Amino acid sequence: MAFQPKRVLVLGTTGECGGRIARGCVDAGHKVTGVSRNKNQAPTVNLDGVERLQGDKGDPETFTSVLAGREFDVVVDAVPKTEDVKLAFEHLNGRIEHYFMISSTGTYAPLLTCPADESNPWRENTGINFYWQSQRDTYALELFRDHGFPATIFRPTNIIGRHRIPLELWGGRNIKYFQLMRQGKTVEIPECDKILLQSGCNDDLATAFVLGASKGPEINGQIYIISCKRAVTFATYFQAAREILDSKSAVEVIPIDAIMERRGDDVDLGGMQFLVEHMCFDIGKAERELGYAPKVSMEQGLEQALQWCLDEGLLS
Repeated sequence: MAFQPKRVLVLGTTGECGGRIARGCVDAGHKVTGVSRNKNQAPTVNLDGVERLQGDKGDPETFTSVLAGREFDVVVDAVPKTEDVKLAFEHLNGRIEHYFMISSTGTYAPLLTCPADESNPWRENTGINFYWQSQRDTYALELFRDHGFPATIFRPTNIIGRHRIPLELWGGRNIKYFQLMRQGKTVEIPECDKILLQSGCNDDLATAFVLGASKGPEINGQIYIISCKRAVTFATYFQAAREILDSKSAVEVIPIDAIMERRGDDVDLGGMQFLVEHMCFDIGKAERELGYAPKVSMEQGLEQALQWCLDEGLLS
């Protein structure tokens, strides 16, 4: 079948993921329109070929005024809220082929199996999972079931790559952690050194959306886990960061409470509690149904992220 270019609308084109998706769609031959709140904000990637409009995706006027008279085949929301999904449904249902949204594998915690796939329970509040995202995703899939709204949910694992401070072992993305590593100082890690972590590069994530844009209605109402091919332990992740930064930092494995007492506001308690849960996934569904084939390993993505931090002077 001959390639059919699509009219793609990306909501949030100046963002790290939205910009990459827009860039990838242009390169694939699609006609791309991007909407962001600040038209003059510097994008993270080259957006040549993207028609850029100024508008707030959470404001109904964006649909009734900024986008009035325009037709799209595919709509992508890189950072959707439940209210955004509702607004898109009200203005776009019956007019588009696909509505793509980024979610997270954090909805699945705790995992019942390793590796886990899309069948792992995710709708209930476990006290650990990203429940607000679970609620939003449930709403989107109910709109598909009840009204045919063509929602497809992409769930990346921990995102890594250029333009993003990588995950550290205090539970967040605190650049101070990597500054200490760069300086060769001892850094703490909770008792999670044998816990599995699976990361996915932001460039690879974008390709999943580009692949989805060329698919038919068979992917509507579906969930796809997007990541690199394999998980590693946090001990491996920590060692990789040391090697990339040429760091002599020692690691001190101590309880979360002790890290909290020592580091205070530098620590994300909820994130630390999340770190002690395995994040290990099977991406087979995305490979089979989308043709997804990640090119970047965890180590390569971490190197990209830390090199970007170095280039930006964040580790000085």
